[in-house]
Amino acid sequence: MRIKPLGSLAAAAVAAVLLAGCGGEDMAQANGSTLHINLIDGPLSSATKVWVQFNGVEVKPVGGDAQTFAFSPAKGFDLLTLQKGNAATLLGDTSVNAGDYEWIRLMVDGTPGSSYIVDNTGQHAIRIPSGAETGLKLVRGFTMPAGGRADLTVDFVLDKSIIAPPGQSPDYMMKPVLRITDNIQVGTISGTFAANTLSGIPACAGKSPIVYLYQGAGVTPDDIYNPLNGGTDTAPSVDPLVTAPASLDGSSVYAYTMAFVPVGSYTVAFTCDNDDPAVDENAPPATPLNFVVYPQTVTVSAGQTATANF
Repeated sequence: MRIKPLGSLAAAAVAAVLLAGCGGEDMAQANGSTLHINLIDGPLSSATKVWVQFNGVEVKPVGGDAQTFAFSPAKGFDLLTLQKGNAATLLGDTSVNAGDYEWIRLMVDGTPGSSYIVDNTGQHAIRIPSGAETGLKLVRGFTMPAGGRADLTVDFVLDKSIIAPPGQSPDYMMKPVLRITDNIQVGTISGTFAANTLSGIPACAGKSPIVYLYQGAGVTPDDIYNPLNGGTDTAPSVDPLVTAPASLDGSSVYAYTMAFVPVGSYTVAFTCDNDDPAVDENAPPATPLNFVVYPQTVTVSAGQTATANF
């Protein structure tokens, strides 16, 4: 899934507090908090595998030095397997200090070949600019509750993050678009497609529809665009929050699921047109995508599944 992160809580972790003297255990329990970080992903039609490897997680408490939780050995994930509610643990339950934090950084393994993509032509390198040096940094203030816990999910919005820049073929570049959600404040959207909905759209013949989710009610859908070399998006304020492919459920009905959606109101739409994240389809001479919009506002509540059938 990409996106300008919503106002959801971001994540972080710090080393356990070392307390000494009388009442140390009680103080640790009162001042401590527990952090758990999962990874999920959105679809990427051009690939069958996207493997990214991490050396650790780094966090920055307000007024303090950044601290690192190193992985030994490094942790690698096929991000394409983390869809439709499937998640992988990046950082298991970890004791941290309660308090305010500034950012979290996912430390990418810089070893050559440690991150790669597989498409219909074979395995290719993924270049993550400055990834090995600076990691994937998510700047978002958040608070770890005293005596409580935070379960956070980092979503790699691959359809907006993976690009094939001209001149670098067959290798790819990742311009990471990440979003973070607090699992306590998320729900799910799912739905199906009536046969006559797709049969009247020539572009859908033999293809699966892709469902787009936009924050807010009554949004006019826009394509995915991750500008290269400082390009400008003609409609950056209406980029989709996430997308999800619809797949055959049984023999004739297409169905889709969007998990870990922050609580709020949304516009849901779908298209069968090809959406190239390196191209702004709303800017001439490109052809705008043909979207079909769900006719009602979809409201997501915590822990609930909202239905939007086309």
